Amino acid sequence: MLRLILWRLASFVPTLFVASVILFVAVNVVPGSAARSALGIQATPQALKRFEHQHGLDRPLVVQYVEWAGKAVWGDFGTSFQNAVPVGPDVRKRLPVTLQLAGMAFLVALVLSIPLGALAGFRHQSGTDGVITTVATLFGSMPNFWLATLLIYFFSLRLGWLPTGGYTAFTVDSVANLKGMLLPSIALGFVSSGLLIRIMRTAVIEIMASNFVETARSKGVSNLRLVTIHVLRNAMIPFLTVSAVEFGFLVGSVVIVEDVFRIPGIGSLVLVGIINRDYPVLLAAAMSITVIVLIANLLVDLAAQIIDPRQVRTGH
Repeated sequence: MLRLILWRLASFVPTLFVASVILFVAVNVVPGSAARSALGIQATPQALKRFEHQHGLDRPLVVQYVEWAGKAVWGDFGTSFQNAVPVGPDVRKRLPVTLQLAGMAFLVALVLSIPLGALAGFRHQSGTDGVITTVATLFGSMPNFWLATLLIYFFSLRLGWLPTGGYTAFTVDSVANLKGMLLPSIALGFVSSGLLIRIMRTAVIEIMASNFVETARSKGVSNLRLVTIHVLRNAMIPFLTVSAVEFGFLVGSVVIVEDVFRIPGIGSLVLVGIINRDYPVLLAAAMSITVIVLIANLLVDLAAQIIDPRQVRTGH
């Protein structure tokens, strides 16, 4: 276990380096002027040049990256072009919000996908299997912002059960916090569950056809024990592997959903950075999401190791 943790932590370094280079280059080559966005359309050419020189935007891209990366390693992501305040504190304030939303959405996806996928696998080629597969396909093909809009319309505007948006910290009012996070979590979790249901179904079908299941049945093992000990335990290994990747997509999906529900998380910060061409804000938010995904993959590896210690994954 310790060896696995150390191996994955060591792999974080090259992964973060490559991700930072790609993000930095992508942000800087996108059409648009950060100086123009910060100073407005009425800014003079002299003012634009002064802004670019002040923030080092007139230097070679390699020099800009080395300076930015050197500071980012120590947690200094620079100063926002728009409001001239350090980016780091704002990212740290918003990070728990996105983590809560992503965690709740992922929990929704797991609660849906594990039982539904397992049931579809056990009832392979039956009517139940067909209905669940259809539902999974529907969920997976549904844009999360469209589902979010439907949820707001029915549960907020028509029924008045839940708020249309906004955010209340859990430490201030836990009930208001959970009520505000419920609809965005469902919007994200339902869409993510589409793929995970099909993965669990496939894994269960493959394991049900394996020799050791037939042997267990011949020995008179009860259906409950067969399902929980033999089938689901082995099916969780490929399921967790794919769920880690899906969690990465889920974290990336919070950008639009946070904006729809007016949730002040990392995702909405990414959107603000894109709109305003605020490179320090955008880079800090994007790198934070990258770190979240890497940690999620590590946790999934540890979970797979606990479920079946024979599954030794080294990240290859």
